[in-house]
Amino acid sequence: MRRLIAVILVLVSIVLFAAGKLTIAVDVEPVGLDPHLVTAFASHRILENVYDGLLRFGENLQLVPNLAESYEVVDPYTIIFKIRKDVKFHDGTPLTVEDVIFSFQRILNPDTKSPAAAFYQDVEYVKAIDERTVEFKLKKPMASAILPNFAGVNSSIISKKFFEAGKNLQLETNGTGPFYLAEYVAGNYLVLKKNPHYFVEGQPVLDEIKFVFMPEELSRVAALRNKDVDMAKISEPLNVRQFPTDRYNIFKSPTLSYYLIGINTTRKPFDDPRVRNALNYALNREAIVRTVAFGEGVVTGPMHPSIKPWALQPEDFEEYKYNPAKAKELLAQAGYPRGFEFTIVTSQRYNFDKVAQVIQAQLAEVGINAKIELVEWGIFIKRWRESDFDAFISMNSGSMEPDIQFYRHFKTGGSTNVFLFSNQKVDELLELGRSTVDVQKRKQIYDELQRLLVKESPVIFLYCQNQFFVADRSIEGFKLLPNESLIFLRETRKK
Repeated sequence: MRRLIAVILVLVSIVLFAAGKLTIAVDVEPVGLDPHLVTAFASHRILENVYDGLLRFGENLQLVPNLAESYEVVDPYTIIFKIRKDVKFHDGTPLTVEDVIFSFQRILNPDTKSPAAAFYQDVEYVKAIDERTVEFKLKKPMASAILPNFAGVNSSIISKKFFEAGKNLQLETNGTGPFYLAEYVAGNYLVLKKNPHYFVEGQPVLDEIKFVFMPEELSRVAALRNKDVDMAKISEPLNVRQFPTDRYNIFKSPTLSYYLIGINTTRKPFDDPRVRNALNYALNREAIVRTVAFGEGVVTGPMHPSIKPWALQPEDFEEYKYNPAKAKELLAQAGYPRGFEFTIVTSQRYNFDKVAQVIQAQLAEVGINAKIELVEWGIFIKRWRESDFDAFISMNSGSMEPDIQFYRHFKTGGSTNVFLFSNQKVDELLELGRSTVDVQKRKQIYDELQRLLVKESPVIFLYCQNQFFVADRSIEGFKLLPNESLIFLRETRKK
């Protein structure tokens, strides 16, 4: 009898242990692990579970305290954060105010080349008031505009001691987040394990998360159906419909991220804004959504149309009305009555190649010959960073805050202005927007900015697609956010 009970206890423990492991099939693996440098979505989705910022986003994208147990906007120039007690990095080193200050000094250091630097360029100083309090003093009255940046992966707090020990943060991690990086086999899988000392009681629920990299969607579908994985990112709506809801949980959410054509505005013929704007009229965005996203998406302007406080709607733009004749007229005015030829650099990830094919066909109708150059993902990122393209098709992350949405992309010399775009009026509006306190005046500024961005067209805004994760019915507590964050993996559990 004792032996039987012992066997039962062993079996129960095995079941409970197994229940703490989640395997997720995803399409893209990280491109670097340094939270202050990464730009790829895939890196952000991993690192937001390894590192923490002073703030984070809640279920409704509201800002909530994170490493800062509280914060106060003292005035439009001053933000004060109270740092939590007894937080430790994964290597056991206590989190200190010095780590917070060092992290932002590194972000602001031009040699770091952090994409977050543009968000904080108007920080006058960061200083410790006491051993648990940090003050940010701004040069401009933009405290409300800057706050959402503190929730981003690029604003994560790193260990000063770990960095100064010579560690390469692109290869090694040491955060304070709910999980730590336990294993990474490039091109195959990545394993996160539970941080037993995480400062949020009861989190994370899972003991381990294994991300399996499967670029091919059919492979992810098969793996989920065969129970090789518990959850999978599914991009194609038709594939989602293969999973009956009585056997699978379907997690669906709109995304703030938008598909775009990025243009090198210094290369002919795209140095002429009339040529760039002609692309707007030549494209039928609704047809792209129907063809590529099977209707699971919405046409977007510079901001997602659901962000009512700030976004102008697609119908507010004359350029969004499909008008091939107008496109040809603009091309003729610019000296290209018979069109021209250019190359679109893109990748097979995120259906970029399919978007490119539809766009290629539509542009051909107005005499534009768009050649598609498909490259491996790492090469695409490299060429994007170096502005080595005529144009590219990709996706940008979106935001509820217009300063975050626009500043670093379109400010002259902005940290992610790979379009090499420079426009004095755009620069003026960007500066006004981030320094104006009155909400109504900010609205007017960003309305004008959105109209100007569509007219100047350093980017051709296309559409925002719905996102899907499909999981076994045993998976509960998972939530998808419109910013595509996976931070609610910390609350996810297996029955």
